[in-house]
Amino acid sequence: MLYTKNKNLTDTSTQTIVTVPDGHVAHWNLVFVANLHNSTNSITLFVDKPSPTPDIYIYNGTNISSKEHLMIDGQAVFVLQPGDVIKASTSSSGNVEVVVTFDLLPAPTVFNNFNGS
Repeated sequence: MLYTKNKNLTDTSTQTIVTVPDGHVAHWNLVFVANLHNSTNSITLFVDKPSPTPDIYIYNGTNISSKEHLMIDGQAVFVLQPGDVIKASTSSSGNVEVVVTFDLLPAPTVFNNFNGS
């Protein structure tokens, strides 16, 4: 089933957008980030992976002009595992809206690491 979650970022703290629940995987296929403020801001959007896996940065300090937006619209799919967390922050206080859409599916009973083990 498809879900859309959003968060309005008004300060510089890192905010959780969504956490993939245990027993599920998410196929994340839409990112929409809109700067609704009157000045340029920058966005950092990433997947916080459980340790020791490094985080995956989608945007890392990417500038967005006032009243403009960034969008990844289904041409890419990010597969997230249980416990993965989509997080976002901005470089300065303002009014930035972050919207993500994903398909939440039951996790397979066996995960293949594709490394021979």
